[in-house]
Amino acid sequence: MSANTETDEPDLAFARMRSAEARQRLAGTLVELQARLNPKALAREAIQELKEAGQEVVREGLETAKRHPLTLAGAATAVGIFLARKPLSKLISEFSDTGETSEDATPAPPTSLTNERAPTRGKRTKT
Repeated sequence: MSANTETDEPDLAFARMRSAEARQRLAGTLVELQARLNPKALAREAIQELKEAGQEVVREGLETAKRHPLTLAGAATAVGIFLARKPLSKLISEFSDTGETSEDATPAPPTSLTNERAPTRGKRTKT
């Protein structure tokens, strides 16, 4: 039996050493996970990813605008007119309500074809 205990001791020491190393690796992994799952760290990472995505969108938008400047100008004009539709309609109505009629303007239709009142039909008389 003494031969078995002599061969078991190095194996036991090696197993203890491997166990201690595994515990250290596990502790290191737990510390790393706690740092990664920290809400502040998660927020920082999310903000960084949003910044990068935003920069990419802006970069692609600028490239598209450079390739299609007339389309961009038309779209910007349409959006501007849409946003300014009330002030523009007031401005147009002010110009049309000045009372000045141009030669091309269509006159208002008459309220009646004749200026006279229609004769009354047989009047009733009391008897």
